Amino acid sequence: EDAQQQIIRETFHLVSKRDENVCNFLEGGLLIGGSDNKLIYRHYATLYFVFCVDSSESELGILDLIQLDLWLFFFPLQVFVETLDKCFENVCELDLIFHVDKV
Repeated sequence: EDAQQQIIRETFHLVSKRDENVCNFLEGGLLIGGSDNKLIYRHYATLYFVFCVDSSESELGILDLIQLDLWLFFFPLQVFVETLDKCFENVCELDLIFHVDKV
């Protein structure tokens, strides 16, 4: 588990220090298994969605996958929050994440 946490920390360090105006692809290195692999990531608010793929994968296809997954997760959540907000006061997405037992 220490090795896994180290990889996560190093991956976060690599992608978080990059400027927002650069591409979302990082070519392989020792961290991700060699030159045949690459990191493809997307940054939304405080979250980073990172995929490690080999060279046969399409970078744009993976970015589309990340975009679709986010839309499928957050759109229903947003509708649910808006519905709850009409019934109760000051409901937000974080209420659902951290207080799901009360929903």
